[in-house]
Amino acid sequence: MTATTMAVGMAMTMTGVARADTSAVSCGEPDGGASGLVAAVVHANDSPGPDTIDLASGCTYLLTAASAPGNGLPVVTGRLTIRGHGATIERSSASPFRILEVSPSGKLTLDDVTVAGGAVSLAGPTAFGGGILNGGLLTVTRSTIRDNEVSGSGSSAGGGGIANNGTVILRDTVLRNNKASATGTQIFVAVGGAVLNRTGASMSIEAGRVVGNTAVARGASDLFFIAAAGGIGNSGTLTVSDTRIAGNRSIAVGARGQANGGGISASDGTVTVAGSDIKGNTASASGDGAAAHGGGLENFAGTKLSSTTVRENRASGPTAQGGGIFNGRRLTIVDGTVTTNIVAATSAPGQGGGIFTESGRTILHRTDVFANQPDDCEPSIPGCPS
Repeated sequence: MTATTMAVGMAMTMTGVARADTSAVSCGEPDGGASGLVAAVVHANDSPGPDTIDLASGCTYLLTAASAPGNGLPVVTGRLTIRGHGATIERSSASPFRILEVSPSGKLTLDDVTVAGGAVSLAGPTAFGGGILNGGLLTVTRSTIRDNEVSGSGSSAGGGGIANNGTVILRDTVLRNNKASATGTQIFVAVGGAVLNRTGASMSIEAGRVVGNTAVARGASDLFFIAAAGGIGNSGTLTVSDTRIAGNRSIAVGARGQANGGGISASDGTVTVAGSDIKGNTASASGDGAAAHGGGLENFAGTKLSSTTVRENRASGPTAQGGGIFNGRRLTIVDGTVTTNIVAATSAPGQGGGIFTESGRTILHRTDVFANQPDDCEPSIPGCPS
């Protein structure tokens, strides 16, 4: 193979079991670099057994063109592990394309690698997955997903860092400075600046950081448009543990825009958050008839928070509700703290500095709600007067 140095790690030819190959891709061209990485993924897809690609320590693999429609690397269709050793895979092109995609048959593990600079930009159809689009099984450990963007012009967009239609497991991984953006004049949505876990999909985030991501929608509509989930968007099954969700933003600019869930927005499905910190996220809306809901969390799912702090989040706009949490379905908080969150409304009194319950039910067990502005809970709920 001309593009990579191939080292067979294990062969079981006597029993007919498919062998596992290990490829080491050097940093420099012509036999290594981005072209070598592309060739190694092609080889892995063609191999019947599980494959491993070892990247050069600290190397940056610059993708200057798409190798498959919309993707910098070939679509992963088999079982593949990429061991980064601190390497970065990054788009370096004026043309937009995401870094990689996992097909429904694919199983990809990324370890100690940075995925950066992916971009998907579409006009008309909905755009998904600026950095990674997953339809199979994706496991990411000790890695960083940063500076990726998905954008829709006259259409919706979701999952700036990762859009998931399958199963994603993130461990000890940072998602930062990713973005979902959309513009238009009808109904459109920008959702999941860092990640979007779609209906029927499953995502687990363990010991991670989701920081500084953005969902932004700009336009004007006779009906409405939405920026939701600056950090994490969910309509599937989401589990978060020991994770910091901080400094994420949902921004709606224009008449009748809605900014929802600066940290997390759950439109459906189930959400479980344990031992985590939802801090300093914002939902901000500007324009006639605009509204902001849930600076830290917007919930229309079945959601449970345990041993989790919701603090210093903010919802601001002409109408604003739920500086910390906006609940529209079922929310249970156990051994939690909701504090120093703020609602700032310009056209009507702000409501629910800590927790605003629009509908459904909010249940508190051994949870402290205090020092929120202008109030702690609206309407009052057991354990938290208005």
